[in-house]
Amino acid sequence: MNPPDNPHGVVVINGDVYDSWVNQQLFQQVTVELPTNQAGQAMIRFQDPNFVYIDRYSLADGVPHCEVDVYLGFGQDLGPKLWSGLLTRVERKDADTAFVAYDKSHKMKKKRNNDYHYKLTDLEIIRLMATRNGLSFEGPDDPIPAIPHDSMIQDQRHDWTMAKERAREAGLILYVRGDTLFAKEPAKVKEPLITLIYRNDEQNVPRMFHHWDASYKLPENHKGRHKVVNQFYRERGGKRGTGSSSLHHRGHLTDDNKHAISEHTKSYASRKATASKELNREHAYVISVRSAPTIPLVRPDVRDTIALENIGKLFSGGYLVDKITHDLTGNGFVTEYSLYRDHNAG
Repeated sequence: MNPPDNPHGVVVINGDVYDSWVNQQLFQQVTVELPTNQAGQAMIRFQDPNFVYIDRYSLADGVPHCEVDVYLGFGQDLGPKLWSGLLTRVERKDADTAFVAYDKSHKMKKKRNNDYHYKLTDLEIIRLMATRNGLSFEGPDDPIPAIPHDSMIQDQRHDWTMAKERAREAGLILYVRGDTLFAKEPAKVKEPLITLIYRNDEQNVPRMFHHWDASYKLPENHKGRHKVVNQFYRERGGKRGTGSSSLHHRGHLTDDNKHAISEHTKSYASRKATASKELNREHAYVISVRSAPTIPLVRPDVRDTIALENIGKLFSGGYLVDKITHDLTGNGFVTEYSLYRDHNAG
């Protein structure tokens, strides 16, 4: 089944519903970005020559943080809500008004806090940052080793900044969907959720893509590719110990984290070394693909696996999703996937 010719979008701003079919003269563009480790955002551009809509959602002294929900699809099948966030910015160009909303991680950036967190693990601190800002929390799929910090100071930092620092130390990535903050381990390529097929002609086939660009480079030629990472720590009495990440037989660099952490256990140091190796690596394959969304609607998210076919031996295969951009205009509905993968052996 080919993508139909009837892309459809519905945007809800502060309870007001705007339908791309019903309000055709109003709708210009809807773009939704779903990244990791930074705020997702939506941009809704209306034709607004008489300032009706910019005045409806802004005041003389700023923009109220009203709720924004986005649904995108084809025909009457819009599927579940694609995105939810808070209106934070308004832009104006000639007769067009653009409303920009950020996901609800924005709640965690409104205030700088000066707190001490006692006897909490990194994951517990991240959970606290989420829940005290009205967000639910979902942690890693599998339990991770964790040791409580004696004391962790949050020195005039936003809760989002604090959560990102703790996530990095624990080897986790952060992203928000709806009202939930997710803290997940870096994903591994697995069974693909969907398979996209490249066509260099004008024929349309299910799950096709026409436009893509890709790069491959040997990560072992760059500092980003570590064979092993060592993390030093101080045992009680001052004796120095070393925790190490797992060994990669690809790559030629050993990275020593010179700063000795205060936790007195090898297991914590090993965990921190592994986190550094996983999050700091440079990926061998990086690829960007533009495709019409699949029918029926299958919506990969970050960390999901997508397979690409018919693009040669080097680049065909499974990839992990790092960022997704959905774009609905009068010309159609297109999804862009930012993908990556490492060497299978590495």
